[in-house]
Amino acid sequence: LYDTYGFPLELTQEVAEENNLTVDEVGFDAEMQKQVERAKAAHETIDLTVQGSLDKLAEHIQVTEFLGYTESAATAKVEAILVEGVSQEEAEVGTEVQIVLDKTPFYGESGGQIGDRGYISGDGIVVRVEDVKKESDFFVHFGRIERGTLRVGDHITAQIDPACRRRAQANHTATHLLQAALKKIVDDSISQAGSLVSFDRLRFDFNCPRALTAEEVQQIEEQVNTWIAEAHAAKVEVLPLAEAKARGAVAMFGEKYGEEVRVIDFPNVSMELCGGTHVSNTAEIGVFKIISEAGVASGVRRIEAVSGPAILDYLNLRDKVVKDLSDRFKVKPEELPDRITSLQSELRNSQKELETLKVQLAIAKSDSLLQTAQTVGDSKIIVAQLEDVDPESLKTAAERLLQKIGNGAVVLGSVPEEGKVSIVAAFSPEVNKKGLQAGKFVGAIAKICGGGGGGRPNLAQAGGRDASKLPEALEQAQSELKSALKPF
Repeated sequence: LYDTYGFPLELTQEVAEENNLTVDEVGFDAEMQKQVERAKAAHETIDLTVQGSLDKLAEHIQVTEFLGYTESAATAKVEAILVEGVSQEEAEVGTEVQIVLDKTPFYGESGGQIGDRGYISGDGIVVRVEDVKKESDFFVHFGRIERGTLRVGDHITAQIDPACRRRAQANHTATHLLQAALKKIVDDSISQAGSLVSFDRLRFDFNCPRALTAEEVQQIEEQVNTWIAEAHAAKVEVLPLAEAKARGAVAMFGEKYGEEVRVIDFPNVSMELCGGTHVSNTAEIGVFKIISEAGVASGVRRIEAVSGPAILDYLNLRDKVVKDLSDRFKVKPEELPDRITSLQSELRNSQKELETLKVQLAIAKSDSLLQTAQTVGDSKIIVAQLEDVDPESLKTAAERLLQKIGNGAVVLGSVPEEGKVSIVAAFSPEVNKKGLQAGKFVGAIAKICGGGGGGRPNLAQAGGRDASKLPEALEQAQSELKSALKPF
């Protein structure tokens, strides 16, 4: 949901909570990292293949002229067709292709902004373009042929999806405004550490040694929306790099720039070196909303936000969740916080009552074990399995039994959840004096169940993973206690 559709984690958490579920955030972060690595490896493989083919074709084909700053459609010539990165003269319907044109209105992924989507069409030919990447001076259009056969040399019409472009432009300009707001409100030394500009959201990583306060986040959001409402017009210039820097244009650290650079300037608000597409006036963004602020690495923070048309998607989803919760709880939306607080209080009280009942049940079950106590020398031992008793209640039961038998040892086991084993050992001082310690004893016994544990000499707890081995473990415990406690 997050990686493919940009569905925010916090909304997933809300929907999950509505269905009495929780989100494993640690697991989510781990899986996201795996996906990042998988995607990177996949792109690197195809990119290397594509780049290799382009290097071979470079002497024979024309580099791509980018028209996308001013044009949304253009007539162009097919310079090259690649299938899985290998050069082909033609490709038929249904084929996944990479296409190089002599000119294009499609923006190629760079500077954090993803590539445009749209169509390439001609006489009986339709290609759906799903991504565009810039490789050296070539724009590679990734897509699928939906109709006809595409051939090298064909003259076609390249048309971007204007709705996707508007969304990307709104998010990219909003990213510039966000950086300016961070510098103004938090620290002027803040610098960009990475970004993502997609059709449905934006992500901005920045260097900062601390988390932002809730008040700062609100101020940043308000400042960006103020600049949007003030309708600042964009001023775009191509300048020598030295002049652009002298004017105060912000450059991304580590980025390579040529002798001449493109400067996106919203006077008195933001001036950055950028090759991306932008709105011509901040008012076109409409509105800006921060979704989250969090740390992603040492000294690096991340803000995720939505702007422009994507705001409506975000608000519609939030509205749906609120309406659904209001219907379920039968309260007005503004009454939801109090209702949830009340339910949480009720739940905590119920959980406390449940824990008390569990302990009482465990005690009731354990009291019946008194009559099974065996006398070994001057000590008594009780070794038994109780059904469905949680670890805490099992410990309470063992302590109570030991208190009742006095001089002796109690070892209890249970399987409170499928696949989990809990074992408790409680030894009296007299048993300790004979060389037996509960911690070492129960740890060794738990190994039979594929687990381990330990604790104090008089009371210890252990766990295991193989519930089928619990009877064997308890039998071993009883045998060792008899052997250790029997009189010489």
